[in-house]
Amino acid sequence: MKKFYKYMSYSTLKHFINDPCLRVTPSSCQNDPFEFGYSARDVDYLNKASSSMKLGTHLSDYSRLHGIISLTTSKNNILMWSHYADNHKGAVVELYIDDDNPQSLFINNTGHNKPPFDYQDFIFDKVSYAKKRRFNGIESEDSLENIKRHYYFTKAKPWKTEAEYRFITPMNWINKILFSEAGYKRAIEITNYHPSAFIYHESSKLHELNPATLDMLPIEILERLWSQSNMNDTMFFIRLNNGIPGKKATRIGRIYLGCQANHDDFVSLLKNTDYEPRSIMGNYYKFLTDELCGVSKCEIDTDEYKLIFKPLEISERQDRRFD
Repeated sequence: MKKFYKYMSYSTLKHFINDPCLRVTPSSCQNDPFEFGYSARDVDYLNKASSSMKLGTHLSDYSRLHGIISLTTSKNNILMWSHYADNHKGAVVELYIDDDNPQSLFINNTGHNKPPFDYQDFIFDKVSYAKKRRFNGIESEDSLENIKRHYYFTKAKPWKTEAEYRFITPMNWINKILFSEAGYKRAIEITNYHPSAFIYHESSKLHELNPATLDMLPIEILERLWSQSNMNDTMFFIRLNNGIPGKKATRIGRIYLGCQANHDDFVSLLKNTDYEPRSIMGNYYKFLTDELCGVSKCEIDTDEYKLIFKPLEISERQDRRFD
């Protein structure tokens, strides 16, 4: 097992510990315009350089139907705390990934249109960093796998400090979809479903496609939701293996709260007994002994530009709040 980390805002953390899942961003919704590196000229070049005249088209089709989950090997990158953890007000979650079985991080959900995971259609690897974008190593039609890995796992050199690893996952692995109000209205038009097929979450102001409905969602409808989504209106997730009793051990480790996070609020959240069925809050707070476990907080080093991690403990002030 190797340790990887996911940076997130505090609001995302609260949802995560109630229902552990990671967001899958479609290829068309990346915030880096250089992501995946290829252009129409590259697609044309790949087609002309291949005997089938279709390698570039195959790359485009693969990109259209797959998304990305990004992780990192570093929990103390100050820039990433600022960019991805809401200016140190958020958190970093530790994840355990098996080198020989990386897909075990996820729950293998098998609904109506979700056959058992096709692991040949799944890639987990380290991102490399380069100056030039184009792939020039075409030797045969079998080069498609190398082409996919090049364009999906190569980024510009300025990103090198992020030490990124990523999952490339097929669209049909999705087992949770959330919508903003605008995304919900579009989803009603695309699916032609009655509003009762969606669950409204008052706390987040988001709509969720009912899990039972999602399990039966025709693949062509899922593809339309996927292809017509944007960064904020429609959000796709894959649930994590959070340690089903008697089966697999959890793949979710420590939580590191930012130096500017509301630590008291997080303790209050853990002490709240109104858990969701998939919640992992009980992994971090022991009611019988009134102790936190597996939670650390960041502090700013007094001499250097670095973060120090210390176990989070319940203060006397926090204890009095629950008397």
